[in-house]
Amino acid sequence: MATTIDYIISGDPEQAKAVIQEALASQGFGVEVEPSGRWVVARGSKKATMWLGALAGKKQRFTFLLYFYDHNGQLLARLMRETGSGAMGGVIGVSRANDVFAEVDQAVGGLLTQRGILVSANRQE
Repeated sequence: MATTIDYIISGDPEQAKAVIQEALASQGFGVEVEPSGRWVVARGSKKATMWLGALAGKKQRFTFLLYFYDHNGQLLARLMRETGSGAMGGVIGVSRANDVFAEVDQAVGGLLTQRGILVSANRQE
C-alpha cells in the first residue's frame, strides 16, 4: 500500500506548483513532468543504489510521484511514496525512504504554510 499526502492549496495552481518545486529542490529533488501532468520527483543515483543499496548513503535513489487534481476550485497536490520505496537498500533503505518522505512532507507543507496558501494536508498510509 502506498503512503500519500494530499495538500489542498488555495490561489493560482501554477504558482502553487512553483512553490512545491522550490520545496522539493531545497531537499535535493529534481522534477520530471510527464505528458499526463504527473511529476516524477527523484534524487540520488540509480547505479549507486543498485550496486551499494543502503551503503549508497546520500546517493541512494529515492523516487516519489506527485499528481495534481482540481478539488472544488482549489489545487489538490497528492504526493505518493510507493510501498517498497527504498527496497534496494534493504531494511535500512526502506527506513531511510520513510525518513526522506517525512522530510519532503515537512519541506513542502512548511513552505506552502509559510506562503499562506496551504488550506489543509492529509496523510494516508
